[in-house]
Order: sequence, then structure tokens, then C-alpha cells
Amino acid sequence: MYLAEKSVWMLLGMLLAIPSAMAAWEPSAAEMAALPTYCAARFKEGSEDFKSWRSSMGSDFIHVHHYCAGLNFLNRARGMSLSKTRGVLGAAVGEFDYVLKYAAPEFSLRAEILMNRGIALSMLKRNGEAVGNLLKAIELDPRQPRAYMALTDLYATSNNRSKALETVTEGLRHNPDTRSLQRRYTELGGKLPYPAAIAPVVAEPVVSRPVVDAVEASPADSAAKAETMPEESFPTPPPIGSPTNPYCRFCP
Repeated sequence: MYLAEKSVWMLLGMLLAIPSAMAAWEPSAAEMAALPTYCAARFKEGSEDFKSWRSSMGSDFIHVHHYCAGLNFLNRARGMSLSKTRGVLGAAVGEFDYVLKYAAPEFSLRAEILMNRGIALSMLKRNGEAVGNLLKAIELDPRQPRAYMALTDLYATSNNRSKALETVTEGLRHNPDTRSLQRRYTELGGKLPYPAAIAPVVAEPVVSRPVVDAVEASPADSAAKAETMPEESFPTPPPIGSPTNPYCRFCP
């Protein structure tokens, strides 16, 4: 009975700890300074900055404050002891989920949101889900060095060194000048020179042909051409008749 009662109180304490961690969800001034600039604009609805970012991001900008809150929870968790991070990281994942659910699939921040969701899940030791999120983030946008770094670290901590090296190699091919990836590449035994960068795909210009050949000339155009045609261009009719009577076709 004592153990059961103790378990109930422990569970209640855990449930109460989550709201307390989430109570001050709005970033402080110092926390806001660490967030992307569009976060401050989102909290000033009606301002010129708000209108500018909404015009740039589209209608899904209205959901961005959830992403900003998730980033802020993620930042807070990095400065907490492991015993206190679970509720804060859970809150971060919940905020990311909101935007992923309600924003359009083509929302410009989707890849970045998936990356940060994967990072939060890796901190929660939910490695399988984290790998899935990070792979999807890279698929949507391969030019995210932090996504490759997080995925490389997950493979390395799982003692899958070959997969870690493969991941950081691919990351360098898409982000050749990223020093963190270069350092991780050499730490994992990668050989110099660094992997060759993937050249950006340049679409070939489309040359449009005039469609005059497909335009049928009107009768008026045909008549005008006939009037301007030089006389020598008309064929000379063959002679008829005989030398003594050129006007008689059937004369002997």
C-alpha cells in the first residue's frame, strides 16, 4: 500500500513538473535574441516586420510562433540537468508537431522543423524516431549541416562508425566548406582530400522557336504576295500551233 501510494505521488509530481516547465513558454528578451529574427516579428502582429515576413513566408507564417516556442524549449533544455529536460523537450516536440500538422507540406521551414524535432528526440534518447526525422529533413533540404552532424553523432553513439562516416561524407558533398563537418570527417577516419562537392544543377535555358510556320496565311495575304511577285517569276506558257500559224493548235 505504501509503495502504491508513493508511486501515485511520484507520478503526480512528474505531471505537475511539465506544466511548470511550460508555464513561461514565451521567450524572454535574452531568449528572443537567440531565436531567428522572424520570431520577434511574429510576436508583433500588425507591425511592418510582421507584414514583411508574412508576405515572404505566406499564410503559414501565422503558425511560426509555435516553432519559435519549440526552439526556445530546445535551447532551454541544453542548459538544464538531464533530470529536468524531459518535460521541456517533450514540450518542444509538441510545438514542432503543431506546425508540421497545420502548415502546408511545401512550407519553407518544414525541413528545418524536422531537423530540430530530430535533435530533440535524440536528446530524449528516442533514437529511432530521431533518425527518421533527420533523414527526412536531409531529403527535403540536403544543405543543412546540422542535420548531417546530428545524424552522424547518432550513428557514432550506436557504434555504427561506417554509417557515421558515410553520413558526414555525404554532408560534405553538399556543404563542402562547413568546418564542423570537415572536423568530424577526419575524426571518423576520413581521408584527405575532402569529398568532391556536388555541383549545383543548372537548368538548361529553353529556346522558344517562332511559330510562323504554323500560321496559315489568309486569302488577303496570298493575294498581296501575288501582286508583289516579280514578272519573271511567273512561268512562260509553252508555244502552240505551227510556225506559220501560231494561233491554231491543231493546224498541220
